[in-house]
Amino acid sequence: MIDVLIDDPWFAVVNKPIDLLTQAVAGIPSLQSLLIDQWRSGQCRSGQCRSEGSNPFVGIPHRLDRMTSGALVVAKNQRALTRLCQQFAARSVQKEYIAWVMGQLDACGSWNDWIRKIPDVAKAEIVDPDTQGARQAELRFETLERSRLATGQPVCLVRIELMTGRMHQIRIQFASRGNPVLGDATYGGAIEWVRQEQETREPMLALHASGLVFSHPKTAVRVAAHAPRPTAHPWNLPTPLDLSNA
Repeated sequence: MIDVLIDDPWFAVVNKPIDLLTQAVAGIPSLQSLLIDQWRSGQCRSGQCRSEGSNPFVGIPHRLDRMTSGALVVAKNQRALTRLCQQFAARSVQKEYIAWVMGQLDACGSWNDWIRKIPDVAKAEIVDPDTQGARQAELRFETLERSRLATGQPVCLVRIELMTGRMHQIRIQFASRGNPVLGDATYGGAIEWVRQEQETREPMLALHASGLVFSHPKTAVRVAAHAPRPTAHPWNLPTPLDLSNA
């Protein structure tokens, strides 16, 4: 069952689990399809999860990668979807993440890069601003904790605020500076940072969407949502990355 953090007649904020696509074609499990099934069965606290047809309306104004967990807002009607999409396009939604990354970082910083999706490959890259398909990518970060792997390699726990939402933005911006997210084999962070209890399609990423702040699509009142850290990850252990006794 998908954990619903806020259940409003116009929208819901959910805590997306890892190893699940946000949206997919029919027949492939996704957050969207699971919510439709969940709400069709009547598991909707607000009581307003149905459209004019037989299925609930679950609109997707933004996405999280398959192996990224955390807070994601979905719309319950077309008007809410349109207004939420407008907010993301206008960059008025505050998006916060936490991640364990390799290496050492300053106490805080901000990065501004240009990113493009590599054609025909599920990867992105940092490019010059005048490259065809390049889009600006901005973020700020704060280092919350410094630690070491059992191998002695330094790591940092960081809080990240995204000003834009590009494909693999956090992953590629940190990796390009020598600080890949732990578990991110795509961008050079292929280290087994946690003993997985079950097999997943891809390695677990030490990346979690911890919060969202946006305007209510009907009233425009600001709404803040927080997604607790995944229990399947050793986020809260005193030595979260020491696997020497695992």
